[in-house]
Amino acid sequence: MPAHNMREMGINIGDSFEHFSNAAQRLNIYTSQDYVDIMSRLIKYWKVEHITGLTGEAAKAQDYLMRLPGRMQRVLSRVQVPNIQYEYKWILPQTS
Repeated sequence: MPAHNMREMGINIGDSFEHFSNAAQRLNIYTSQDYVDIMSRLIKYWKVEHITGLTGEAAKAQDYLMRLPGRMQRVLSRVQVPNIQYEYKWILPQTS
């Protein structure tokens, strides 16, 4: 994701994105569950399970892809988003 380079002065690269991602998850704006849902829908839309005539390596990748949403769902059931409040300089109004 290009935003992983999002940065504020005095904060390490990646930290701003992590803070913003955590805030978005807490507010249910864009969550890890959304990623799982999108992945599941695309796999179904593309009918990945019905693709035939694959090489051994491609069949292995197909199996992996088919199991991925379930694996991600199990991981999500254990994830806890930190409940830390952040102030973003680029969101707050500028004071003179």
